[in-house]
Amino acid sequence: MSYADAKTFNPEILYAYDPWNKVAGGYNLHSHDFLEISIMLEGQAHYFIDEHWVDVQAGQIMLFNPGVQHAEQQRPDTYSHQLHLGIKNISLHGLPRNFLPTKKSQLEIGEYQYKIIDKAWQLVGEIDQQDADYQLISKGIIIEILVYILRGLTIREENYIKPFLSKTEKKQNHLVDSVIYFLENHYTEDITLEQLARDNYVSPAYLSRIFKEATDMSPINYLIQIRLKNAHALLKNETDTTVKEIASAVGYEDAYHFSKLFKKYYGVSPSQVEDK
Repeated sequence: MSYADAKTFNPEILYAYDPWNKVAGGYNLHSHDFLEISIMLEGQAHYFIDEHWVDVQAGQIMLFNPGVQHAEQQRPDTYSHQLHLGIKNISLHGLPRNFLPTKKSQLEIGEYQYKIIDKAWQLVGEIDQQDADYQLISKGIIIEILVYILRGLTIREENYIKPFLSKTEKKQNHLVDSVIYFLENHYTEDITLEQLARDNYVSPAYLSRIFKEATDMSPINYLIQIRLKNAHALLKNETDTTVKEIASAVGYEDAYHFSKLFKKYYGVSPSQVEDK
């Protein structure tokens, strides 16, 4: 079974870090509006998962869909080394956005569990070394982890959720995916809401509503975010390029307007972004 369109599948990595927990403490019951994957690399921790407390050992994997409550405690005289991944902009066939098809948060996925652990250690190495383009490699590894999870979830049918979106909801997901794909690949061009709506045979009002329901922002604000993130990357790497040239490279002919947007988003002006 194919869960995603390879052309439009482009998850956004919110965070990827591997803390060592050696002091007693923890996190109270909470949930997220995005997908979180937690992998126990070494040691153990006490987790509230699926309505009860359980000791999570090295080699175990937890997946928290949006809205799923969970908590964590590090007990005295224990330690844990974990990998936490925060991910959004995931759209799978027949499922709500950022949602993976599992009824249980503690995964039981057979041989794929070991493959994921291997990938997790590979990702930790990339995070630690931070060699050239490590973020790109890291994203590729995280996509592999997601695919292994999807393959593994079909092993235990009692824990697997079959696609359940209506035809209308599927069409809405496809519309959002198509617009995001276009924005990610044409962000340097002059783009308007009216153009996006016309190209997708819907009204601007309908597109804005459906897109905001899925992403919590309008299509144009999503476009601005893409432009500013690409500008930030260019400012960090292109040492001999002016702010005006960076602005033009991401679709802004007005460098002053670009600088205002950039400072509002990042809290610093483009010229204050330090070189790597």
